[in-house]
Amino acid sequence: MWSLATSAARAHRGAFAGTAIVLALAAALVAVTGVMFESGLRAPATSPRDALGGDMLVAVASSFSGFALVVVMIVVAATVSLALRGRRRELALLRAVGATPHQVRLLVTLELVVVTLVAAPVGAVLGLLGARLLDPLLIDSGVVAPDFVSTLSPWPVLGALLLVLLTAVPTGLIAAREAARTEPTSALRESAVEQSEVGPARRWGALAMAAAGLATAFSPMVVPGTVGSAVAAVSAFLLVGAAAMAGPVLVGWIFDRLAHLGGPLGRPAPMLAVRNVRGFSRRLTTVVVPLALIVTVATVQTSVDRAVTTAAGEQLEAALAVDLVGTADHPLDADDLDRLAAVPGIATVEPLTDVPAQVMIDTDEDLAWAEGLIWESTMLRLVPAVGATGQDAGTRSAPFDPGVVEGTLADLAAPGTVAISTDAAFEVGARLGGSLALRFGEEVVEARVVALYSRGLGVGDYLIGTGTAAAQGLDGRPGTVLVGIEPGADPHEVSAALEGMGVTSTDVPGYVDEAIGAGAADRRLSAALLLVLMVVVALGAATTLALTTASRREELGLLHRTGTTRRQLMAMTTIEALVTGLTAWGLGTLAVIPAVVGVSAGLLGARVPVVDVPIYAMASAGVVVLAVLAVGLASRQATRFTPAAV
Repeated sequence: MWSLATSAARAHRGAFAGTAIVLALAAALVAVTGVMFESGLRAPATSPRDALGGDMLVAVASSFSGFALVVVMIVVAATVSLALRGRRRELALLRAVGATPHQVRLLVTLELVVVTLVAAPVGAVLGLLGARLLDPLLIDSGVVAPDFVSTLSPWPVLGALLLVLLTAVPTGLIAAREAARTEPTSALRESAVEQSEVGPARRWGALAMAAAGLATAFSPMVVPGTVGSAVAAVSAFLLVGAAAMAGPVLVGWIFDRLAHLGGPLGRPAPMLAVRNVRGFSRRLTTVVVPLALIVTVATVQTSVDRAVTTAAGEQLEAALAVDLVGTADHPLDADDLDRLAAVPGIATVEPLTDVPAQVMIDTDEDLAWAEGLIWESTMLRLVPAVGATGQDAGTRSAPFDPGVVEGTLADLAAPGTVAISTDAAFEVGARLGGSLALRFGEEVVEARVVALYSRGLGVGDYLIGTGTAAAQGLDGRPGTVLVGIEPGADPHEVSAALEGMGVTSTDVPGYVDEAIGAGAADRRLSAALLLVLMVVVALGAATTLALTTASRREELGLLHRTGTTRRQLMAMTTIEALVTGLTAWGLGTLAVIPAVVGVSAGLLGARVPVVDVPIYAMASAGVVVLAVLAVGLASRQATRFTPAAV
């Protein structure tokens, strides 16, 4: 059976070439993610500020892998399913000559194993080597230390190979199951004409997935903040998955509407195109889903980033009820603060300080081997003295107001206390009056949670007071000061005086813009990772389109023999590609709408949803152009008939 499988793989190397390309791309993407994980877990401690070295890299890898692995599985499943769908006639012939269903399934399994063992290691090794191209972006964004170098080992390659195998083989078995269990004569007949119906299990699965997608889209109504918004973003993938399961019915319904245009259009090419897309809805579903993913992934990822950035800016601006925010070029001691307070026109000067620490985010003893999954490096904000903050729920008049919803910040004066944002409290399971483990260097402190506040995106997730800072011997010298100006004082004169003392000042909106702009490196890293993901999806979709068109050579040849010219065939396939691209765009857009509405509602409240319109427009146009180009190039080859063939 093994020799038969290898012979079949060689005989169908043209069809398997496209599948091999997609498997290699998927393995490369998984290997890049694996390198980030391993590098983060192996990164040594380099300084007190970065005591765990790579835990931020582990967080980045975890965030990226959530999207990447789902996309990889969908693209691989679509490509493998399509490649085997084109061989239904061959599998039916094997059944006709006596092959048992078990033998057909075993043959398909071994063929996929052969192709995966050839393609996946090549792609994984290329991904392993290419992962170091991300090192400068990781360093620039502050995720890792300046001397960071990605760790390369065989483990990401082995992990990528295993994941691709576990995705490709079950998908192949599902695709071969119908041909294996169908009677040979029926299988031969159905290989030429597709059934547009789907089984009851698939229908119920699609309904369940669609219901789950809509439920998660509106999860911010129950779980507000970043957690609910992150869950809402997943809804787009669930809705695309539901469309994939109900694809033949859904696509068939859409193309039924289009088929009514065949009469009015009149000309042969449009008439043939709209009837073809209706008659082969299963085949087109396999093509539409990867294309829809391009719109979905690009729009959701960038729109979520934009919503988070917008919410962070609004929360930070709301938290600072002052006239000026000053940033010093050196740490300010008590004498410096006194001199600043003595500047004519200044009414108040309140310091803000960030101190490095680690927070225990998971108490699972099974993860003790990986500190980066238990402890998270972060910055604790040392807030001003009591009286300078919005201490209690409902207080809005202090210079620094994080939006307290429970407890009071006045209790931060005691040592061993901490205030935590509502988002972080939900993530780590903290509550008012409970404890939270903080680590300063080698010392672990069980800090009592004395307040919960709502503006964590803007001011940070953790606040401590002077009592904890003094007890731990932390350097509390501030680099930022909140300046209140006396009524009637000239802000420009005050700014000039501060400038002469080494403190650059700006108004609150200007400071917010600078703070948001400081995250440009993070956004460049996010854009680079998204670009890698989009390249994989786009190449996978293009390969799927090319495979679909190439498998239609006999069909196109039959049309040519019955009088259809090559020009008409090219026009027909172009119209089909255009319809397919527009359908994918529509499906992707419909899947995105609940997600962006939910994310915006969770982070920004009831308002017009935040959408990255330029990215959405480029992804939408790219889907249609990709479909037309991929099909056009494949059609030129598929419609080159020799005189003997005619």
